[in-house]
Amino acid sequence: MKFIESFSLKKLTFAISALFLLPFAFASERPVSSGSGTGRESMLNVAYCDREDSYSQSACKLDIHFPKAKLKKAPVLVWFHGGGITAGTKNSYPSDMLETCAVVSVGYRLSPKIKAHEAIEDAADAIAWIFQNAEAIGIDKKKIFIGGHSAGAYLSGMCIAAPKYLKSRGIENTDIAGAILLSGQTTKHFQVRKDLGDKDSQWLPKIDELSILGNAENKMPPICLIVGDRRVEFPERVEENFLLAAVLKKLKSSPLVEIYELEGLNHSSVFCAFSPIAKDFIKKASALKK
Repeated sequence: MKFIESFSLKKLTFAISALFLLPFAFASERPVSSGSGTGRESMLNVAYCDREDSYSQSACKLDIHFPKAKLKKAPVLVWFHGGGITAGTKNSYPSDMLETCAVVSVGYRLSPKIKAHEAIEDAADAIAWIFQNAEAIGIDKKKIFIGGHSAGAYLSGMCIAAPKYLKSRGIENTDIAGAILLSGQTTKHFQVRKDLGDKDSQWLPKIDELSILGNAENKMPPICLIVGDRRVEFPERVEENFLLAAVLKKLKSSPLVEIYELEGLNHSSVFCAFSPIAKDFIKKASALKK
């Protein structure tokens, strides 16, 4: 398998063949327990928004998974699952990241019970909750990273690209230490378009305020884009991510932009390569905050 890296001069120090050995992480819920790391393994089903409707109360929950070993001021990755904003659960997250950081896996409302773009508000609420409660749960505000797979990458990407979502919650988008977007849509998400009445083909790219590309001129934190092989990835997904990377570099919107295309991996199996790349990126982005 060939590894293609752009916009980053330093090669990763792992053998790419080992990527196939990494598990696709589906973590099952378990009770809060003690004995490792911070003395806790997980805090489960924490409500992060104050909306009173029953769907928000059931869907808008997050799980906080602490590192396996006791790590001083470990970074945290706030993770949004994929599923086209119509499916998926917070039980899907990169559990092998727990070797080096805490992971917050976020549940959010889904279409058709809401309009898909409203899920961006849920993502912003979850991120804001982590910032607001960082001290109480032992998280360093300077080391809060966000990311997600597919639809989750779109949601987290919108939160760093369009400052208004976090600003309305008292947080600057640049307060985030970095974003790691795995096979995300950088044009306007197809489900967002559908829910807003767009009748055009989903393959016709749209770029506006509800797309990451449409906000590319805004200042953003460091960003890492990971996609599969363009021959087997979701149609147009690789090309639009490379366009985003090129635009961000040209506009100097972010202090660090990396993009990785992984040959032989598709939209699902690209998850296998996430954690080694993410760990390396977190180290580099954290160094920029010092």
